Amino acid sequence: MKDRTRRPRSGGGSLGAIYIRLFSTLVIVGIANILIMTAWIAENDTGTNARHQAPPGSKRIFEAGSPTKMVNFKELPDKDTPHKNKSNSVSISGIRIDQGPFNTTMISCIQERKVCRYDDIGDFLESRSAKSFSSGGNDGDSSGSSISNMLPGALVHKPMTCIPPHRRIPHQKANDWPYILEQRNAQPEDGSMTALMDYNAMLIPLYKNVKVIDDAGGSTSTKIMSDLDPSLLDHLTGKYHSYFSDEEVNRVKYLSISRTSNLHACKPRFEFHFGTLAQDFIGISLLDDHLQRIEGTDIAINFDKWVVGNMTAIFHDFRVVAAKSTRGKDLKDQLFLTTSGHLGTYLFPMDIRRMPPVSAESVQKPWNTKLKGAAVPRSSEFQYGSGMEVRFVDDPGRFADKRVYSRGDLLFKDRGLDRGKNFHFFESSEGKTYMEMWPHGYNDPGQRKRPFNSHVAVPVDFFSSSFEPLSPMNAFPGRREKFVKGKRKQVEFLDEIRSLNGDPTPKRSFDNEVPKHLRPNMKFRGTSQIIDMTLNGAPFKVGISHSVAEGWIDKETNERHTDHRTYLSQFYAFSPDPPFEVVAITGHFCFNHMLETDDGYSAQWVSERAMTNRTAPIMVHDEEIRCPLITFASGMTEMIGRDGNNVIITYGVDDCYSRSIIVPKKKIELLLLGQVQDGATAVS
Repeated sequence: MKDRTRRPRSGGGSLGAIYIRLFSTLVIVGIANILIMTAWIAENDTGTNARHQAPPGSKRIFEAGSPTKMVNFKELPDKDTPHKNKSNSVSISGIRIDQGPFNTTMISCIQERKVCRYDDIGDFLESRSAKSFSSGGNDGDSSGSSISNMLPGALVHKPMTCIPPHRRIPHQKANDWPYILEQRNAQPEDGSMTALMDYNAMLIPLYKNVKVIDDAGGSTSTKIMSDLDPSLLDHLTGKYHSYFSDEEVNRVKYLSISRTSNLHACKPRFEFHFGTLAQDFIGISLLDDHLQRIEGTDIAINFDKWVVGNMTAIFHDFRVVAAKSTRGKDLKDQLFLTTSGHLGTYLFPMDIRRMPPVSAESVQKPWNTKLKGAAVPRSSEFQYGSGMEVRFVDDPGRFADKRVYSRGDLLFKDRGLDRGKNFHFFESSEGKTYMEMWPHGYNDPGQRKRPFNSHVAVPVDFFSSSFEPLSPMNAFPGRREKFVKGKRKQVEFLDEIRSLNGDPTPKRSFDNEVPKHLRPNMKFRGTSQIIDMTLNGAPFKVGISHSVAEGWIDKETNERHTDHRTYLSQFYAFSPDPPFEVVAITGHFCFNHMLETDDGYSAQWVSERAMTNRTAPIMVHDEEIRCPLITFASGMTEMIGRDGNNVIITYGVDDCYSRSIIVPKKKIELLLLGQVQDGATAVS
């Protein structure tokens, strides 16, 4: 990216005024010292249920990358470990993953202290070079050819099969823009005939990579085990039901949550409010260790219609977290849904279980969980698909006698979390649960005495003996509502934790141009899940934040300099203990469009478009960037297996489809530290 000063921006109007905007460099003093933490190993807590005890013998278990206390994990059968072929690599339905030593490289702009392009960092994460992919293309390559940097792979999430064909855009209509616009406006008014897109997916791993140290020999190995309660795990995998075989049960590795919506930006663009009602579904499915959807497990639930009623459009984005809800228990035993929209974010306990075909189900099995509520009828007006059954804490019909416009506010009294969105849950090194409000750089203009540029989190109390319909949740003891003149009731947290680093924050690990933010006091918002990583030998939490750039168009010449609402991302790392100090932040970057080499590429109808249309560049500071306008990193999780060395980053592209890339943790560490580590070599 060129290092230049922004040209003068001419303004219109009768005064003929000329506005000059100059870039200034914020002088950042010092970098937060990274504290080296010593992982301590707790004694084995021998539970009463033998199937969920730690492996026998004198072995100490600790979570990779996090110095947490000992947990009794449920171990995955050894037969499910990834198979290595003769070429020492795994060909996974078009994703090739190297099993050998990782050839560490560093992008040259960082090594040479130059300005990095946003898209070059995205390429670096995927090892985009001539040597990155085999000639096998979409079918992969198991010929045994030696290719360096083969570790990352990518896939495009295929459209969910539970959605009926009349609610999809056919491949042959990919370039018929009038038809696509017509499908957004298809009657009736409730939007039930409009076309749907699946995007902003997140993956929840059902198992973890756990390091095991043998006291006798001192050797270290990695086992794949679960930190989920047996009942919760068995419901998700189907083990609770005799219909599913052990092979079918063991195949399940991830729970996928996504948004299925008739609001999209696949092109042509359209106004947000027109024609028919916005419809958003929570998409749920199960994936195997190849990140392939397991047949018959995908469903989509019209959450608005089930919880609030007809003709409502309150909920848009969906996130699910597994958490501990029983005191004194180290295993996560309850799922919680956060869903956000124009009124704010709501929180719901929920149950999910895999179901056999309706024809094979003779007896309805009881749930035997803390949650009390009716299940969403499968294959009904509320749910597409029948392979999963879901319960939310509230039953339908609660607001049937209320006016449509008031239902969201009435529900917020019991289920409202905050008026904002993009919140993420994580556990400290002591196993306590927190919710991240702001990832870094938060400035509260109304509280100038408090630290600026803060990382903000609040403690969470998910513990409860039961979750009853109509009963308010008290998950945030320090939460209270307050009146603000001219606004809906606002929320404040009296026990929020703000990092002390304030201003200045840690210096960005590499340089590139900083966009003008659309909301200067709220520059950075959380995006992905938060994972455990090791930086310079010490454990930290790592997430991805996003910024939205303000558009810049010359009013006199109508020349475009920066596209409006361009999404850019950053990695950030913070301490695993309060006050959760931010210790490292990268420069800005963006993720790629889908590529012809991606697994699942041809399943997306937009693949039928010409490359010049499908991968049209965006403009930022007069520079063409090879990225989509919107790349929202909705998920980041450690990949199961392969010694826990890889991360899966899942992101929505232009509110049109979801894409996942597999990235070595080492690359993220190099970007956060901003320097060549451990003998790494530079690449262009």
